[in-house]
Amino acid sequence: MAAPIGVDMMSALVRHYVLPQVTDNVYTKNNALLFRLLNSGKRIIQGGTHIEIPVLYRRFTTGGPYRGYDIIDVAPQDTVRNVYVDWKQQSVPFAISELDLIKADSPLAIANLLTILGQQTYMEMGENLSAGVVLGDGTTNPKDIDGLEAIVEDSNTYGGIDRTTNAFWQATLDSSTNALTLAAMHSLFSDATIGASHPTIWFGNGTNYNRLYALNLSTTGYSVQYVREPGGHDEVLAQAGFTNLLFENIPFVRDDNMTDSDSYALNENFLALVVSSRADFYMHDFQKPVNQNAYITNLDWAGNLICMNSATQARFDALTS
Repeated sequence: MAAPIGVDMMSALVRHYVLPQVTDNVYTKNNALLFRLLNSGKRIIQGGTHIEIPVLYRRFTTGGPYRGYDIIDVAPQDTVRNVYVDWKQQSVPFAISELDLIKADSPLAIANLLTILGQQTYMEMGENLSAGVVLGDGTTNPKDIDGLEAIVEDSNTYGGIDRTTNAFWQATLDSSTNALTLAAMHSLFSDATIGASHPTIWFGNGTNYNRLYALNLSTTGYSVQYVREPGGHDEVLAQAGFTNLLFENIPFVRDDNMTDSDSYALNENFLALVVSSRADFYMHDFQKPVNQNAYITNLDWAGNLICMNSATQARFDALTS
């Protein structure tokens, strides 16, 4: 513990040196999924009691070959229905007392206290949203975002549709594969591919990133596309510092919100982070309570993660090696 200030000549005349920066030791997670959604999958919308998505859920039951005077079936078709998700809200409060502002109003201050706390408020929101878009399962905390745990499933109810009786709405879930192998990844990727529509990115935590890296070093018999590309296959990811491994010519990116047992193959063409225009990281003006010499505000967010085609999303959920 540092000596009390002013008890001898040295402590009375010489102050501690504090580095003029604040080093983050808390917000260390790699939030690759949220980064991807905010940069290419965010949709700003206005209002509505729910967030609804019209989807085609079956083909026409009429049409086909005929001859001459055959009667053509012209029965009307009902092939569209809406799926929906609720609005979900997140808030991070930010409070500071007048006394703290008085103490920080000094030429000896190493940083602007309001700036530092304000930046941390945004970082806190980012961490909360990052965890929500991955771990929200729709049931543990119904107020939380409907994340990948709810979306990439095959037997729950998502968007108001029961997947046990609606096969078209089931995601591809592999609960039998324990050892991550290139063959297992190829099979999962293939199961989530419909024609030219296929997963566009893989996600996994550090454990699974390292598993895939080890496979790249040890496995033979696969083409050169499985080797590591240190600079990142995706230019936007690479510029943001997200190195990645390649599989099926799409990047495998590390996101440490995920667990050791999970790895996701996602088709981002059918995923979107829907956000209210009134609460897109909105910082309110400071308010002063009538009975406190302090200032309080909130950083607000409202929206949800939505999926428009579940059959194109896939994951392993029982990986152990």
